[in-house]
Amino acid sequence: MTDRQRERDRRAIMAARNNADWYAMMFDIHGLRYERSEIAFVGIDPPPPYHSRMTTLDPRPTGALRALVSEQAGRPGFGIKDSFDCLPLVEHGLTELFSASWIHADAIRAASTKGWTRIRDADDLALWERAWNAGGSPSGERQFPATVLERPDVAFYGRRAKTEFDAGVVANLSSDCVGLSNCFGEGAFGAAATLCAKLGRDLPVVSYVRNDGLDAALACGFEKTGSLRVWTGPSA
Repeated sequence: MTDRQRERDRRAIMAARNNADWYAMMFDIHGLRYERSEIAFVGIDPPPPYHSRMTTLDPRPTGALRALVSEQAGRPGFGIKDSFDCLPLVEHGLTELFSASWIHADAIRAASTKGWTRIRDADDLALWERAWNAGGSPSGERQFPATVLERPDVAFYGRRAKTEFDAGVVANLSSDCVGLSNCFGEGAFGAAATLCAKLGRDLPVVSYVRNDGLDAALACGFEKTGSLRVWTGPSA
């Protein structure tokens, strides 16, 4: 493995761990139980919408990780984020939901954030979530209860359009990076990345994007650092 490949692997691991921090936050605010180890995050209770029951943290398809997948795969509603696209999951009867790329930026090419504001109260959060639903993430239940605003490791941002929001993003802080997720709205990615970078100060910004979002990320200063796949079971 070259030095550059090792660096890419290190940054992908950083992003996967930040994603697991996000999962822990989401399970916590919904009062759901989970277990987290060096190799995986596993929900004991069913996960919130748009989240997998399991997300992997070890870039190697070790015997321990494969055994854990075998143990979990038969559970009702099982789904898994194979964070390093390295596991043989078809043999468990799983179906690929989508693939994506981990991305990393030490410095963002700053974009205008005019019209954007941080969400700080329950009413604005409800408006933000309504816009998030309309922006491609429909859900029959509340995804982000107001208690999430009390957490110091999470920040919601929205772009105002009169009395509503027409774009948004969420930043979640880890010890070594800041994650960008739930970005929606036309032309929003540059401003979203800029806001996440400001929140993280000198920390790198990490995320994952599907193929149709990769060009926008690269234009903001991100680099692709790895690949992931999300799989779902027959009853997920």
